[in-house]
Amino acid sequence: MIKQIYEQVYDHIEADVHQRAPGEPLPSEVQYSLQLAVSRLTVRKAVDELVRQGLVTRVAGKGLMVSESPETRPLGRLLISCICIPGDSDLFRCVRGCVDAAGRYRYDYKLLNFPTAAEQYRAVLAEDLSAYDGAAITCFDSEAEQCTLNLIQRAGLPVCIMANEHEGFPSIMSDDYNGGYLIGDDLCKHGHRDILYLTTDRRIADVPRRYAGFAQALRDNGIEHDERLLLTIPDPGVPLFTGAGPLRPLPFAAEKYLEGKIPFTAVTGHSTLPILSFCRQLSLRGVRIPEDVSVAAYGDQPYLPWDNLTLTGILEAKYKMGVEAVTQLHAYLSGAEREMQSRIVPVRYVHHKSVSRPPQSFAPNVNKTK
Repeated sequence: MIKQIYEQVYDHIEADVHQRAPGEPLPSEVQYSLQLAVSRLTVRKAVDELVRQGLVTRVAGKGLMVSESPETRPLGRLLISCICIPGDSDLFRCVRGCVDAAGRYRYDYKLLNFPTAAEQYRAVLAEDLSAYDGAAITCFDSEAEQCTLNLIQRAGLPVCIMANEHEGFPSIMSDDYNGGYLIGDDLCKHGHRDILYLTTDRRIADVPRRYAGFAQALRDNGIEHDERLLLTIPDPGVPLFTGAGPLRPLPFAAEKYLEGKIPFTAVTGHSTLPILSFCRQLSLRGVRIPEDVSVAAYGDQPYLPWDNLTLTGILEAKYKMGVEAVTQLHAYLSGAEREMQSRIVPVRYVHHKSVSRPPQSFAPNVNKTK
């Protein structure tokens, strides 16, 4: 994960601090600016944070110095809890972002990350929440997740929610409307009009936003999305290993699309995992990507494992979400901000070989062979 310029400058100066003895001078802000080829304001922001943490002292007439007694005691303790599979789920990137930011701001932390909401709830219930100063968590639509949030709220902990929105709580979300728009616009620009969109009935804020952006892009290209090309796929809310994404079951309603009864030239949707499942069934019927059908994914598992084909699609900055959640907590706990703020994290649209212009005439056919 590429760090922001400010973060790189901060890390460089912090490393200088730890390589010098207490009371030893540091390069000036101007020297750091020239050495690192960054603006003086960027250096000043990093130095201000190091001064606030007690690692650097500004001495009149002498400049920057390593503090005589560098403060090493943690500023507090954070609870970090996501519904994810460590090392594989895209939400684990949120955890990594939280951990890195907690280390940068000098917080102790405890990770309570489980693949199911029930496991998460039981773990949080067993914790002494008075030992924490704040929490960064995921909370979607299950009763167990809401109960976990209630536990944290009753304990009086400031909490920041990642990857979803809850009224009354600061939330760190990706730019879902724009993500949906970028997909729809690109598919239209490639000449697609009949685009199958895979959605879900889960009550998650990103689902309607992504579709709204997608539908608006089509309208801006003179196309009204046909409701027959909207397929709802149940989402159990349990993360899967990326390699097992194609095993997510499809509803019986998917057959009419797989059998070519409702033709389409491209597939996209609110999440990569159901897209992988659908594409797997297409491939078993001999459908080629992108020769027969183009595919645009949404999420951080954008490839077809059986074809080793990287997918065009939206990459969410899940790592940045975790960093931003802890940054908001730190700003509040340190007194720099009176309240935490919700944030929208930008997404990136990356183009690979899975999107091309549609064939002259095509509908998936179960009798077709590769």
